Amino acid sequence: MRVLVMTTPDPSHLPPLVPVAWALRAAGHDVLVLGQPDSAESARTAGLNFVSLGNWFRTEELVLRALAPGKRPLESRPRADPRMKGGFGGVWIEHAKDMAGTYLDFARAYRPDLILSDPLNYSALITGAALGVPAVHHRWGVDPIGTPRLPAARQELKATCQALGIETLPDPAAVLDPCPTALQLPDLTGHTPLRYVPFNGSGTAPDWLRAQWGQPRTGPHRVVISLGRRTLAYNGIPFTRTLLHALGDLPDIELIATIGADHRQQIGPVPTTVRMVDPFPLHLILDSCDAIVTHGGSATTMTATLHGLPQLALPQMADCFAHGDRLAATGAGITLDTVAAQDDPHQLRQSLTDLLTDPHYAQAATELRHDMERMPTPAQSVRTLEHLAGHHHR
Repeated sequence: MRVLVMTTPDPSHLPPLVPVAWALRAAGHDVLVLGQPDSAESARTAGLNFVSLGNWFRTEELVLRALAPGKRPLESRPRADPRMKGGFGGVWIEHAKDMAGTYLDFARAYRPDLILSDPLNYSALITGAALGVPAVHHRWGVDPIGTPRLPAARQELKATCQALGIETLPDPAAVLDPCPTALQLPDLTGHTPLRYVPFNGSGTAPDWLRAQWGQPRTGPHRVVISLGRRTLAYNGIPFTRTLLHALGDLPDIELIATIGADHRQQIGPVPTTVRMVDPFPLHLILDSCDAIVTHGGSATTMTATLHGLPQLALPQMADCFAHGDRLAATGAGITLDTVAAQDDPHQLRQSLTDLLTDPHYAQAATELRHDMERMPTPAQSVRTLEHLAGHHHR
C-alpha cells in the first residue's frame, strides 16, 4: 500500500503524525511525506522520505509580522471567545486555495492508496476526493480548529473544489484522535481512538540526565518548564524571565527550563533553583517530574498527559487555549489565559504550589494517563487504515 502523508507547512505540524507513519512502514507499506520546504527537516529527523513542492511558507514570520512591536501574542490579541468554532484556521483555508492543485498533480502521478494528513490540511481532502482514495485526518490533541473549521472550509473552498473536479470538500474518511475522550472537546465525536506516542524530535539524551537514570530521586519537587520554541521567538523573553524568577523563588523546588543558548543569553541570570538547558525530547525526563509548566502546545500537553503530570498552562495563541481549558476541566491542570494572570508572580507561584500540594490534580492526571494507555497503539491502528484503503483500492 502506498501512503501519502500530507502536512501543512509548519515544522511542528508533522511530528505528531510520525508514530503512525512509522507503524505503516513497519507493516511493510510505502510512506512518503509531501509538503513545502518548511517541513523537510521534520521529515528528515523522523527518518521519512519527503517531497518538497512550492515555496517556503514561513509561519513564524507571518505571526511575527502580525504582532505589535515587542509584544507577545497574548498581549497583541487576547484570546478569542472559546465558543467561536475554528478560530485561527483561515490561513490554512487560503493555503489550500494556493496549493491544492499542485498537490493533486503530484498525487495523480504517485497514485497513493491512502492519504494521511494533519487536521488543517484541507488539500488532502480535496486530493483524496479527486483520486477516489480515503483521506484520513490525524488530530494533534484537543481540536478547536481542524474539525470545527470544516463547515467554513467547505463553503470557502467550493470554487477550488469545483475547479479541480469535485463538487464539495468532503469529510475525512476517518479521524485518528490521540486525545482521551475526557480531555477532548465534548462535542467532537465519531473519531477513531489512537494511543499517543511521543515524538519530540530525535535529540540526544543530555549527559546530566543520563547520569541520574537508575538512581532514586530525592530532594525538592522537580518541575519542567517547556514553553515551546515560539513562545520565546514571539517576543517572549521578558515573559519567560518573569516566569523563571517568580517560580524560582518557591521553596523546595528544582526547575528545569528547556531554553536554547541564544535565548538563555537574552534572559540573563536566573535563580539558583533554575537549570536552563537546551531543548531535548521531553519524554526522557517526565517520569522523574512532579509537574510541568507549558504553553499549552499539543505535543507538550499530550506528552505530559501520557506521563500523568499535573500541568500549568500559560497559553499564548491558537489551540493552546483549548488545551489549557480542557486540562482545567478534567482537574488535571490549571490554566492562566490572560496577560494579567501570566504576569503576576504571586498567581504563578500559587498555581504551581497548588499543583504540587493538592493531590486531586495528580489523581486526575493519573486517570488521563490510564485512559491514554488503554487506547489502541499506532501498530494496532494500521489494520484500520488498511481496511479503509482496501475498500477503495483500485
